[in-house]
Order: sequence, then structure tokens, then C-alpha cells
Amino acid sequence: MAHALKFHTVVSGNTVALPDLGAFEGKRVEITVVEDDLPADANATLLTQRPLGLLRGQFIVPDDFDDPLPADLQALFEGDGDEL
Repeated sequence: MAHALKFHTVVSGNTVALPDLGAFEGKRVEITVVEDDLPADANATLLTQRPLGLLRGQFIVPDDFDDPLPADLQALFEGDGDEL
């Protein structure tokens, strides 16, 4: 099973706050550092998580949600059908 980790942080001095990396212990990993032009406070909003159940009661998932798509609609998703 592959694991992936993506997070946004701000470098403070010579330190970076890292999330729990226990799932990667003893494994070969690749770390990429990307510099962006966002101000430091913009990254803080990226870290804000929405609470679980935020939209509870706002919509109902239909019983057939997991049913297979009709063949013509499936073909459109796969790029094999005619456009609508």
C-alpha cells in the first residue's frame, strides 16, 4: 500500500513543523521543497481544517450512489463517448 503526505508549513528560523511521520519510518521517501510567493499568513489558512459534519443535514446521499453508471455515461467519463 502506498502512503502519501502533503502539508503546507512556514519555515521559522531553521525549523519546520512536521506532521507525524510514523507511517514512513524505515522507508525510502522523497522530499520536495517548493517556495511560493504567498505571504506567511496565507499558509495559515491552508492549515485550517473544516470540522467533521460541517454539512450534516444539508443534503442526502441517494441509496443508489454506489451503483454502476449507465454504459453511455461511463463512456463519457472514460473519453470514449460522444460529448453531450
